[in-house]
Amino acid sequence: MKKLIPLFLLISGLNLLAQENSWDVIWKMEKLPFLDTNAIYISELAIVKGGFDTDQDGWGEFLCAWTDMEENYTLMYEATGDNQYELVWYFLHPLPTNTYAGIAVGDVDNNGIVDIVVTLPSQITNEDNNPPRLWVFEWNGVVGENKYGSYAGNEMSPTNTWNFDLPVDTDFRPYSLTIEDIDDDGDNELIVGVRQGDRGREVIVASVNGELNVFGFWEIEYNFAQVFGGALYSVTTGDLDDDGLKEIYAFIWNNFTLRIFEYDGSGGYNIPVALDEIYRDENIDFGALDAVRVADVNNDGVNELYIAGTEPDNYLFIITDISDLTLITEADVNVLLKIPRINVGKLRSMYVADPDHDGNLSLMIGGEGNGQIFDVEYKGFGDPKDSASWDVNVIFDLWEYSGYASTDNQTLTPRFFYGYPTGDMDGDGKFEYAFVNYANDQSVWSEDPFMFIIEIDKVVGVEDEANLTPQNFMLNQNYPNPFNPSTKISYALRESGFVNLKVYDVLGNEVATLVNTTKQAGNHSVEFNAVDLPSGVYFYTLQVNGFSDSKKMLLLK
Repeated sequence: MKKLIPLFLLISGLNLLAQENSWDVIWKMEKLPFLDTNAIYISELAIVKGGFDTDQDGWGEFLCAWTDMEENYTLMYEATGDNQYELVWYFLHPLPTNTYAGIAVGDVDNNGIVDIVVTLPSQITNEDNNPPRLWVFEWNGVVGENKYGSYAGNEMSPTNTWNFDLPVDTDFRPYSLTIEDIDDDGDNELIVGVRQGDRGREVIVASVNGELNVFGFWEIEYNFAQVFGGALYSVTTGDLDDDGLKEIYAFIWNNFTLRIFEYDGSGGYNIPVALDEIYRDENIDFGALDAVRVADVNNDGVNELYIAGTEPDNYLFIITDISDLTLITEADVNVLLKIPRINVGKLRSMYVADPDHDGNLSLMIGGEGNGQIFDVEYKGFGDPKDSASWDVNVIFDLWEYSGYASTDNQTLTPRFFYGYPTGDMDGDGKFEYAFVNYANDQSVWSEDPFMFIIEIDKVVGVEDEANLTPQNFMLNQNYPNPFNPSTKISYALRESGFVNLKVYDVLGNEVATLVNTTKQAGNHSVEFNAVDLPSGVYFYTLQVNGFSDSKKMLLLK
């Protein structure tokens, strides 16, 4: 049975406060819209997703949602200037709900128009015993208009709703959402994690036949359901064994329980990995909340699987050097490091980003209960399995910001339930990170907000990029994405080399060569103009000095 590594081994050589850049609070949600502004609320905000430009006007947006109140909303805010954000769209959910919305943005019906997808565990009532559990809002396609859904005058309704083909009177609580072409058939699917319900914990792969704004309908391609002792809050995707077949990862909050589903290349899915309660004998109920990610932080062509585990202690786990998923055992689950706790501690959502644009990836983690936001950054050298290869940066500390101490007789009880790296939404060249405060303490501190956006102090422009020497090769996600008709593709070179950067359509046909020459070490970018191409999904591939990587982008006209 796996044993925990002693703490002194975990943090040996680890800089726990290696912050090289400062972060500033640039925006706060001080009041919940539509509610009595004089009342004190526990926020119930439990999710935020951002960094997209769905209306293609050059300003970034984020979505958030609250639940468990008399009225429950999904909200969209858009940047309107430097450090300025305004509410531009919202949806009032028609039914009561019992905790935790799910949100995803993408082209779920593959018609070239972006959609907002929202799920809620709607409460079953006598009047409506089989309500929708999913709502889709398709953009109206007018650049600069934040209109999503179907409109009759000023009245908005969802483009589509779905109840997942559930039998009546079924308790069903969807949470994790991913829009991705998981089976590489050229069309996106919706991958759904169901945290709990009458059928157990579920993983669903669903697709849309046709267009949802016409006569399209949903089909379930795969459904896994099993009863576990804990909830399923983390479902994500990746390719851990680098075999070109994507996997779905489901991490169940039950003494560290993991399922991996792999597309078999012929229309089905298998389960090559089933680890059950590997910390049961130690009585450590490790779980995770949207905190399982696959990345290749050192760009050696070998992916790693990272898990931000919590309850009762905060550990980062790593699984790597996997060439055959069927051979994964408990011995492959390694503790990477432990993050010291304040009060109840607990890690929450984790995403991979490069906020300081130095070419070294970070695991950005919300610290629910301890009032801290973490940036765990790979140093650019060393084995990713070695804790000495990482710096733990505390980029926000509520106690320091508020002036309260965790030991005060009347103090704060922060719950930074969900955080998301949103990129540069306001166009000032600085990376931003948004996080929600699920249960604020306005009765103790009247200024305790419902949500924060913090921004790194480092501006990366053309001149700055030329002076940086990245530690790795890296291909970044294009921005904006979706785009019309042009987008920026940036990449990093740790050494000079002959660079080949091409764009392909979904059939593998080359549609553009963006770079085909020798480039010096440093950060580079190129503009891709698709004015003559039709809407749809495209792929761009970077090849240099034996390094190769591809990413997907969406052209919406």
